[in-house]
Amino acid sequence: MGAMKGQLSGDRVTVDFSQRLITRRFGRREGDRVVLLPEEAAYLVHKGTLEVYDGKKAVDFNDLFSLCDPVRYFVYADLRDRGVRADFGDMGEYLPVSEDDVFETSDLLRRAGKKLAVVDSEAEVTYFLLERFDGTGNHSEELREFEARFANGFFVTDYLELHRKYFYGVQKGNRVVLSIFEALYLMEEGFLSSSVDEEKVLSFGRQNVLNFERRYAVYKDLRERRFMVKTGFKFGSDFRVYEYVRSVSELRHSKYLVKLREAVSMMELACDVRLSSAVNKTVLYPVFRDGRPEYLAVRRVKM
Repeated sequence: MGAMKGQLSGDRVTVDFSQRLITRRFGRREGDRVVLLPEEAAYLVHKGTLEVYDGKKAVDFNDLFSLCDPVRYFVYADLRDRGVRADFGDMGEYLPVSEDDVFETSDLLRRAGKKLAVVDSEAEVTYFLLERFDGTGNHSEELREFEARFANGFFVTDYLELHRKYFYGVQKGNRVVLSIFEALYLMEEGFLSSSVDEEKVLSFGRQNVLNFERRYAVYKDLRERRFMVKTGFKFGSDFRVYEYVRSVSELRHSKYLVKLREAVSMMELACDVRLSSAVNKTVLYPVFRDGRPEYLAVRRVKM
């Protein structure tokens, strides 16, 4: 069977009506014709199933490609090649973007349920699933009240079970050293007492700890969701998150890495996801609404 013939008019290509085209979700029917967008026509020309003319002059793929949005074309072609009958006018769950694009994380959260289709400088497409995360952990504690001494951003206590059983802080000899986030949370919960009050701890944090208030808001929210939360510094993250800890001697791997970013480039997102998946974790981006964090989870998906 020979290739279909189409006529270029402006930035559209028209062909005789074909039910096969409509069934395969190419173009839009207008009477006894099917109107194709340049990306659709370019794809069909590339596949050898369509010949396009401008009057009597043949129009090749390069001519059609010059009329295309290249990012959308490469995503469209990649999906078609994978057997996905993408409708170019509405790619549904797929969001074509360039590796050079930058998005606010709040904008990505609004698009939860979609797949980012990121086109790199070599026209390869990588897919990332955007999901809203609203999970809870299963961490439980039976703490007693205790005292701790403030030491320039850290708190020191002799309550060893705090670390050994519940994984707070780090044990140094016969002492447990707590982070400012852990200590402030335990102060607010009424377990930790010290010579400094909560206001002084907050003041110290605001003056000395980068992005302290938002980081603490995330720490506190995740603790209230019954997760155990620890520093994520070794993973280039703000926090690493465990579903539960029964004791340090039976410690399981953390499940999530938390990155506070108000905006994220596609390069940063790819790096965050790659690092997280390499250590069997999922990256979470907090998004603040009315002072409370919500969470965007991102993971790479293979098509």
